[in-house]
Amino acid sequence: MKRQNYSRKREAILHTLQNTQIHPTAEWVYLQLKHEFPDLSLGTVYRNLAQFKADEKINSVGIV
Repeated sequence: MKRQNYSRKREAILHTLQNTQIHPTAEWVYLQLKHEFPDLSLGTVYRNLAQFKADEKINSVGIV
């Protein structure tokens, strides 16, 4: 696992994921954080979700 620089946005994305009982979409996470981070992009959320999955910090569940 490669070392990542600290990022408030990355930490907020992970915190949001860890504190929900639903299976959130990237867009849902984006909408939850957009008010706190006006410069947050949906691409940033997708990139961080992919990295969290690669680092085995989250699991992805397929959708039908």
